[in-house]
Amino acid sequence: MKVYFNKNFTGTADQLRALQYSGHEVVVSHTDPHHAMLDAARECGMTTLLEPKNIESEPYLDYIEDLLRVLRIDAFLPGKLAEQFAEQPERFPQAVVPAAPETLRLINNKGRFMADWPEALLPLPRWVMFQTLDEFDAGRAALTQAGVRLCMKPTEGIYASGFRILNDVPRVNSFLKGQLYEMSTAAAREMIAAADTWPEYLLMHTLEGDERSVDCAALHGDLLGCVVRRKVRQEQIIEPRPDLVEVAREMAHRYHLSGLFNFQTRDDRAGVPHLLEINTRASGGIRNALASGVNLPGLLFDALSGVQRPEVLTPTQTIHVREDKHARRA
Repeated sequence: MKVYFNKNFTGTADQLRALQYSGHEVVVSHTDPHHAMLDAARECGMTTLLEPKNIESEPYLDYIEDLLRVLRIDAFLPGKLAEQFAEQPERFPQAVVPAAPETLRLINNKGRFMADWPEALLPLPRWVMFQTLDEFDAGRAALTQAGVRLCMKPTEGIYASGFRILNDVPRVNSFLKGQLYEMSTAAAREMIAAADTWPEYLLMHTLEGDERSVDCAALHGDLLGCVVRRKVRQEQIIEPRPDLVEVAREMAHRYHLSGLFNFQTRDDRAGVPHLLEINTRASGGIRNALASGVNLPGLLFDALSGVQRPEVLTPTQTIHVREDKHARRA
């Protein structure tokens, strides 16, 4: 199968390395000739292309349409403009899009997604949505609970943009230690009051237990592979968690997901996992999941090629993963 990756996040380089010996022919493009995606593709002997820079959406779609035709691409995993490719399935039949456009709009808005999610499958932290100072204050009154800190985050955003843990009393140590994701409740109130308009935000309970990232591959709602990673200070621990694999299976089925997706959980004080969010893309830490030996992108393209496996592939033993950081000359 001939597969194609267009411009995407740096973590896509890890997916490309995982495909080196998969038997699939891989084509990769980016606007930056020195980007990690192209570096990884070159290392693996894959075909690399430079995309045009500073191009508007419609001409870019035309460019990709021509490229898919000329190169006879069988499967295309879009990064840049993924939502637009999802909107035009007849024009881009090779595109493996995460979900139907209306489902993507639901999932990409955390408030709408949480309202839709069946908590019998996996509970959510207590939450409310706000856009005004009055709603923020009302939410605080409703959610305040002894020993539980609150946090706020936008309903739409990635990589913790706009996320803050709130402190009712300013914590000097947090400031001195550079805790960028903490702020005082007073500062939050002042900021919200000063804004002409405030975007949709969630106010939520902050859970203090273990955090996990669940990396998945699926096709047309069927789960193909799943890796559960527990995040600890110095390493990540890949765990056999049949309960969370079952959540992943039901999540893929409920939203008819395709491609690579990821969801985050955090335990409460009793050790019960709660769903924090879902991302219809590969996680930034997918390299840690791939260290388990479960080749998530390989499973996806194998399935697209017609390979059928009787069960979901997932690690069966605990694996400790540590990252080695490397520097190189540009």
